[in-house]
Amino acid sequence: MQRFLLVVALVLLLAGCDKVGEVFELMEVSEAVETELQNLHGLTTKVIFNKVNGRLKTVSVVLDQKEVADLTIAEIVVMVQPSIRRHFKETPQVLSISIVIRK
Repeated sequence: MQRFLLVVALVLLLAGCDKVGEVFELMEVSEAVETELQNLHGLTTKVIFNKVNGRLKTVSVVLDQKEVADLTIAEIVVMVQPSIRRHFKETPQVLSISIVIRK
């Protein structure tokens, strides 16, 4: 019973400070970037964010090597960066672009 009350109290506190809503909003933004990159450039991506103390520290975009093998880094940045700027309200301090090499 005490655990249940503790969980309820934590949920109410988190809902009260609106952190939960902020996380869900950022998840929707990440999905919007993924969808846009798929629709505009045919890239299958995963967008991950890191927010610390209310500031957007890092946005990481993970790409599949097979889809970007013929592109230069500059071309990839030109594809990715505008989508990040368009969808995220705040400019991240770091934009990380990773390429995954699968067997």
